[in-house]
Amino acid sequence: MGESEAAALSPRRGWLWIGPLAALAGAACALLYDADNGLRAVFNVNAELEHADERVAVLWSERTELVERAERLRTDPFEIESVARESLGMVRPGEIVVRLRGAPQGD
Repeated sequence: MGESEAAALSPRRGWLWIGPLAALAGAACALLYDADNGLRAVFNVNAELEHADERVAVLWSERTELVERAERLRTDPFEIESVARESLGMVRPGEIVVRLRGAPQGD
């Protein structure tokens, strides 16, 4: 092949890369914006994971409080009496219960 033929092929070779490059760019855009399988889906899953982590932290805190309350109900006589008075309306022998009109009735 002569120099003139090589010089004529040089510009054509540059154009040969445009097709595959455009196809690659199109595929990348499709992956970026595909709602089911693209990066948006990854971001959505990450957001859901963060929300789930926050919910787990809240539930763990509630569980800890409930375990502590259960332990107090097993061992602390004042806690047991408090629950009996508030929830069950119990009184000690000899106590007199006075209910006022308009006063709130428990929780």
